[in-house]
Amino acid sequence: MLCKQEYRRSVGRPRSAKVHSAILAATIELLAENGFEGMTIEAVSNRARVGKPTIYRRWSSKEDLVLDALKALSTDVSVVDTGDFRQDVMAFLRDTFRASAHIENQLQTKLLSRLIGEIYERPALFSALYGQLYEPYLRQLQHLVKHAQARGELYDDLEDTFIICLVGGPLLLYALLSTTVPTKYRLDELTELTVDAVLCGIERDLS
Repeated sequence: MLCKQEYRRSVGRPRSAKVHSAILAATIELLAENGFEGMTIEAVSNRARVGKPTIYRRWSSKEDLVLDALKALSTDVSVVDTGDFRQDVMAFLRDTFRASAHIENQLQTKLLSRLIGEIYERPALFSALYGQLYEPYLRQLQHLVKHAQARGELYDDLEDTFIICLVGGPLLLYALLSTTVPTKYRLDELTELTVDAVLCGIERDLS
């Protein structure tokens, strides 16, 4: 009898985890497609193929569900630091924005676009997305900037956040608008042009 109970528990737990993951995945997809207001619990239950009571047993509100789904997202940040800021930051940005072309990351870009539009009405949702997906990238850029300032490559009286916005901002805007505002530049060219244009103003002359 004990063996049967243990067997039932071992079968039931993975099924529950599978249902949980399916609900979170459906939530992210629908949030990216329709935004928070357009997303419904009914649509989530249909896409995840579970009953609405199954969702409400786990989350008391749509906002709680969305927050959990956003907090379950993950990202893989490449780490580069060879001691040459120009080369390191170009390699980092190229790798980052090449990765955004993958289907999974295109969904993340759509999410960002949706939640930027709702940033004032639902700041907690944007904060969760930022913390899970974008803060790790910014921490790596901050690392590169601070090390370059310590080596004397960059002016050390400029705030690292300001430099990050100068370097990464134009490429982020390009990633968000590239489907509607095409550019003649390839990603490698655009990355080099952006970094060199910024460095003209923030790089110290060490000669």
